[in-house]
Amino acid sequence: GPSEAVFSGPHHPYTEALLSAVPKLDRAESSRIRLDGEIPSAANPPTGCVFHTRCPRKIGAICETQEPQLTEAQPGHTIRCHIPYAELARLQIVEPA
Repeated sequence: GPSEAVFSGPHHPYTEALLSAVPKLDRAESSRIRLDGEIPSAANPPTGCVFHTRCPRKIGAICETQEPQLTEAQPGHTIRCHIPYAELARLQIVEPA
């Protein structure tokens, strides 16, 4: 999609963490999201959501056992997360690009 859509939120929790690592020239401090946990194996991915081993927003066993469905969050923007898109919007602080 358009670059504005990539940088404006809300995002999948993994994308949110990646974008938090981008330096912000207009601020001295940034709220970087640290991803703890085990890096999933590409050769032997975990069951459920492939990001659940590191996801800071994991919501329980559903993330470990069921793969999230691919849903259209906005036209041309799909997301695969058990957290509904509207809830991600509420949880995330969306900053201008």
